[in-house]
Order: sequence, then structure tokens, then C-alpha cells
Amino acid sequence: MLKSLYIKNYAIIDELNIDFDDGFNVFTGETGAGKSIIVGALSCLVKGKADPSLIRGGCDKAVIEGVFSVDDYMKETLDEAAIDYDDDLIVRRVISRDNRNTIKVNQANVTLNFLSNLFGEHIDIHSQKDSQYLLNKKNHLLLLDKYAHNQELLTEYREAYKKYDEALNEYNDLQNNTYNEADLEYYRYDLKELEDAHISLNEEDELETKEKRYKDSEKFITSLKGAIETYEGENGIDELLSLLDHNLNIDDGDILEIREHIEDLSYNLADEMDKVKNILSDFDSEEINIEYIEERLYTYSRLKRKHATNTGGLLEKLNELKDKIAFFEDKDFVLNEKKKALDTLYNKAYDLAKKLHGIRSEKAQELEKAVISHCRDLMLENVRFKVMINENKMYSSGIDDVEFYISLNKGEDLKPLRNVASGGEISRLMLALKTVFTSLSSNSFVIFDEIDTGVSGKTALAIGQKMAEIAKNTQVLTITHLAAVAACASSHYYIYKDDSKGYSSTSIRKLNNDEIINELALISSSENSEAALQAARELYQSAQESIS
Repeated sequence: MLKSLYIKNYAIIDELNIDFDDGFNVFTGETGAGKSIIVGALSCLVKGKADPSLIRGGCDKAVIEGVFSVDDYMKETLDEAAIDYDDDLIVRRVISRDNRNTIKVNQANVTLNFLSNLFGEHIDIHSQKDSQYLLNKKNHLLLLDKYAHNQELLTEYREAYKKYDEALNEYNDLQNNTYNEADLEYYRYDLKELEDAHISLNEEDELETKEKRYKDSEKFITSLKGAIETYEGENGIDELLSLLDHNLNIDDGDILEIREHIEDLSYNLADEMDKVKNILSDFDSEEINIEYIEERLYTYSRLKRKHATNTGGLLEKLNELKDKIAFFEDKDFVLNEKKKALDTLYNKAYDLAKKLHGIRSEKAQELEKAVISHCRDLMLENVRFKVMINENKMYSSGIDDVEFYISLNKGEDLKPLRNVASGGEISRLMLALKTVFTSLSSNSFVIFDEIDTGVSGKTALAIGQKMAEIAKNTQVLTITHLAAVAACASSHYYIYKDDSKGYSSTSIRKLNNDEIINELALISSSENSEAALQAARELYQSAQESIS
């Protein structure tokens, strides 16, 4: 959630600081007072590009700073970036005329891309012109899947499809590949060279260890013998430990416990020294052949350079060459086996895709009913909403081609959602869709910028009630010119121009109960007569009761 917003030298804003409440926050004020500028500043803070033209005249830079509460998703992103945080997160953007712009999250410099990832779907800024996500057909399948809660099955399908797709590409490559005799001879030569080399994952490390020992064998042997003498010789560690044990042979509980621990250390030390003796014994008994070791290491080095890989890659190359040669010698058999495996993978993926299709078809009907119900709450009485699902060829998201269709008027044919053009109706339709999908998302808050334009009366009250419904799960910020919408809010902010400093600047204040009634009266009737105030009280009381 957004806890506070600080803006300085942005557009006509001189300096202001807003503390927000949870729930439904509404902004009202005269046209041109700066309501949309505040929303623009917030959008710039969390995801927009810096625009130096919006710096207040006569100033070198603008500052926008927001304080947000931190949720689990944000914690994960912040942890990955090693950014410290407490319960609150401070995001600060400085926009300069010389383009020396900065973005800070809790004093750490970040990029705009990081900021976008940090907030993800947490912030949804929606205006009458900003409905592209819901209107875009490519997002309709994503929205349906979100509504269906089928992420687990979708993940299982995508893994199965990936394996099928990889096998299909491999099969197609094999089908299209043809080798001539010269190729085959080359592959056989490389295969024999690798087989004759007897490559092993462990041998190279062992050889390198021995080479290091043998190149300085005299020093190695001397060091080991010196260590053994230090342990076993006259006044050696073993003898001193025995003397220590004897001196601690005291009938005292604490001392006996210490003596037991020292005895355990003595036994462990004896075991380790036995390992040292074994290494020395093996070393003395081995026939040192440094030439053989260096020859084998050269073989590994030469083959790795030739095939541009590591030792593990050499073993993979060996198997790859075997497959190529086998394929050349018995192409029909190899292709047949690959086809069997491919068919098995296809059938598994397709079965999961059909299962996904069944769930999507079932949930699509529920989604249709939910959207229609919310639309009718918003006075779209004749709306018809349809989730069109057509089976397609199998791809990474299944076999379904999904698009939302709508009819807003009686007798009107269903048509793609993207073709709906009526401003007032599309605003209410978008609000209905957002009511459904916001409850499924991780949005921390939603901003509605005058999407109630062109409506009035009962429809306006219905819009306010719907926003209040969304605000039960998500913080909502709304700019409105309608008293019926504003009456449904839990917190009301008045935005106005302040000319007291000799120039115009946007200011804001949170209204108390009496001020809310006065503002509702002015919005409704442009006056605050007793009759207008009484009507405003009745509207406010009725609206608040309807959402409680």
C-alpha cells in the first residue's frame, strides 16, 4: 500500500506531502487544480520515464518520493538486490533538466527496470484512455488462467510441452541431416581418438595431484616424514598427549570430562596420522613415472582444445559421435525410435492441454456470469459477455485461443472487446472487469483517473459502490467530479490551487466530516445552501450505509 507521497517542483506543484489511508481514497477539486498531475507524478515515481519538461518553471530539478509498505513479493526482489529494508520502503526519484536523473530505493541507486520489477502488478493506474491491458486479446488467456487458478496444471503442461518441443526439434534436425562418406570418416576418426584416450572424469584430477607431488617429491617426502617424527618421535605429540592424559587422571567430575574430550582428540589425531603414513607408504611403493603423467595430461589438454570443451564435454562429444555414426548407418531405425519417443511426449503434453482446455471452458462460464453480474450492478442491464475459446494447434500455453467478446446493447451482436468504443460504457465495463481481476491479483493499490466521465445519477453511485468493493481488498485512489462517487469513499482529499505566494501552486488537504458534506454539496449543485447541504448529508449517509 502507498502510505505517503511527497512532490516538489513538479508541473504546477510547488511542494506538497500527502498521507494516505487504506481503503477507498477520493480526490476532488476544480478542473485544472492539479488532480491528474498528482496521479502523473505517482505514475512517474513507480514506472514512468522521467520527463524534464514537467519540472516546475524556474527550477533545476523535481523530486517525487513515496513511502510504501513492504510485502513478501517485494522482500524477495529486495533481498536479491541486497537492499536493506524494514516495514516501509522509500522510493525517491529526482528529475533534472540536465538529465542527471536518479532513482533510489532506501538510499540504494536502482534502474527504472528494477523499479518496474519491484512493483510488478502491485500498482494499477487506470484512466478512461488506459484500458489497453484488458482490451488486448493476447492478455485474455492470461486473465482466464488467473481466474481459473490453474497455475499448477499450467506449469506441469509447460514442462511437458518443452520436452516435446525439444524432442521435435531434435527429430527434425535428424530428418534434415544427411552425412556423406567424408563426414562419416571424419566422425569415425574423432570417435576412435576419444575412445583410445580412455577419458575419465576423475583421472585428470588424480593425475594433476600426482604431478604436483612428483615434481617436488623430495620436499614432499621430507615434509611427511617430518610430520610423522613430530608426532611419534622422542618428546613427540603422541608422547606428550599420553603424559597430559596421565596428569589429568584425577577423581573429579569436571576434570574427567575434560580428560575424555582430550582422549577423543588423541584418537582422532592418531587416525589422521595413519592416513599420512599411508600416503607416504603408497608414495614410496609407487613407481614414479612423471613422463606418463605429463603425457596423459597433455592428451586431456589437447582434446579439450580441439573440441573447445571440458572433460565432461569430451564424454558428451563421444556419445554424440556414436549417435551420429549409428544414425548414418541405420537412419530408418534411429528415426523410428525417435518418433516413438516423440509421440509419447506429444501424447502426454496433449492430454494435459486437453485437461487445461476443460478447466478453462468450465471456468470461462463462471467468469462470464461474474462479469455480467458486476456490469449489471453498474447499470449495464443489457450486457452480454462471452469468453470465446477456440481449439488451436498445441503451443506453450496449450491448445486454446481465447478472446473476450461483448455486447452492450439489446439486439447487438457479440463483438471483440477491443472493438468497443463507447466512452461511458467502456469505463463501466473496465471497472466491472477490474472488480473481478483485481481480487485475484497482487495489486497493492489501484488508481482510477476520472473513469466515471459521462455518467450520473444511480450509475455514478453504482460506480462508487463498485470502487468501494474493490477497496475492501486493495487500496484505491480515485479522481472524480461526481458527488455520488466521492460519497462512497472512506477518505476524501480536496485539491486546489493556492495563489497566496504570488503564483499558482497545487495544494491538498484531507477533509473532515463537515468539509466532506460541504464539498459534496458544491460538486452536486455548485452551492452550499442549507438545501444543498441537506441533500449532501443524505447522499453521504446513504452511500456510506450502502457499502458498510
